[in-house]
Amino acid sequence: MREKRTGNMVVHRPVLVFYFLAFCISWLGWIPQTLHARGLISFDSLVFSLLGGIGPTLAAVMVLLLEGDREALRDLFSRLWRVRVAARWYAVAFGFWPLAAALALALGVALGQVVPAFDRVSWTSVVPVFAAMLFSNVWEEIGWRGYALPRLQELWSDVPIALVIGVLGWLWHIPLMLNPTSPMSQLPWFGELVFSISLSGLSIWLFRRTGGSLFFVSVFHAMANTVAFVLHAAGVYESSYPFVAGVTVCAALVFVFVPSLLDPERLRA
Repeated sequence: MREKRTGNMVVHRPVLVFYFLAFCISWLGWIPQTLHARGLISFDSLVFSLLGGIGPTLAAVMVLLLEGDREALRDLFSRLWRVRVAARWYAVAFGFWPLAAALALALGVALGQVVPAFDRVSWTSVVPVFAAMLFSNVWEEIGWRGYALPRLQELWSDVPIALVIGVLGWLWHIPLMLNPTSPMSQLPWFGELVFSISLSGLSIWLFRRTGGSLFFVSVFHAMANTVAFVLHAAGVYESSYPFVAGVTVCAALVFVFVPSLLDPERLRA
């Protein structure tokens, strides 16, 4: 058994250290990009983008190495290959966001919003975009859901976990919200906060129901961004956002927050 040194911050507050490192690594990349986009510095680099996206995974690996927990490190990445679950969870991971977007667009159009120009969408790009989103989003999920979530589940129920991970995830994205070249800069900050908390709750629910699989939450995340790509191409990214966020909040309330508040042990099955 590893000997744990008293007074070691990594031993006693590993999740806090993880989040500190994740923010530092990602912001080390994203803040210079935001400054460049605003004309405050003259250089940019692909390395900045890589640092921004991979921050949560690097932070998780660093904390586990500092702890000397090689078994946990192997388990972290093995979760990516947990794919033997009931077919309905594949349907949820791949189908939730297209369905949510369809409901949101129908509601928006009924209330007088812009009709999506789907003829402007390059449908042959959707699969490559999904693949690119999956590759980029998985580094978030390894950190948020693979490392932080199981450790927080030892302390709290789903509602406080969703609030903490959702708020911290929103804060983590602040450099992108301040970057005028990022699509996130076009969205209302408060809406993004509510959406982040709801997305966190749904991801916790999916993570539990798929036996702690990172594959399904990564697909779920990538599908959200792929649908956002389609909405952007169809010219309704901003106008449809309140309706998409509303559908997401309702789904999170139905599947996560209300059941968890009524019966905190129900979602642990």
